[in-house]
Amino acid sequence: MTRMRTVTILVCGDPMRGDDGIAAEILRHLPPTTLHLAEVRHVGGLMPDDLLRKRAPIIVLDAVAGPAPGEVIDLPLSRLRAGAGASPAPHSSHGLPMPAVLAIAERIGGELPEGRFIGISGNEFGIGTAISNAAMAAVPKAAARLGHWIRVLAHGQRVPACA
Repeated sequence: MTRMRTVTILVCGDPMRGDDGIAAEILRHLPPTTLHLAEVRHVGGLMPDDLLRKRAPIIVLDAVAGPAPGEVIDLPLSRLRAGAGASPAPHSSHGLPMPAVLAIAERIGGELPEGRFIGISGNEFGIGTAISNAAMAAVPKAAARLGHWIRVLAHGQRVPACA
């Protein structure tokens, strides 16, 4: 029997900046039966120490800029680190760009933690703006992806870096 693991969810973004607050919306759509498998931390802007605190699997939730508004992005963390090739850019007001944060965490920790990035592409990031209709429409799909990965990671299933 596989031992259950607690999955750490790092919620990025600023709810006062329109679509940048979409990560919290994704989390609100998660059923309590799935949410109990996770430890949720609201980090605002992701920093290397957020990834180094534990060796539990991590899921980073954030808004994305670049793809069509409302597109759901679901990638292994390793695909977002610096030098991993072109991929959607997480949009939150990070002190450091997310690829650099991941590269620093990997350098310090010797490897990236096991985990995923889930985000929704937005187009309304101004201070005081509401979350766009396109981003809100994608929340159920993103929440379903989040629930899937929480269950997979909590049950100790290793996920290939390219999945």
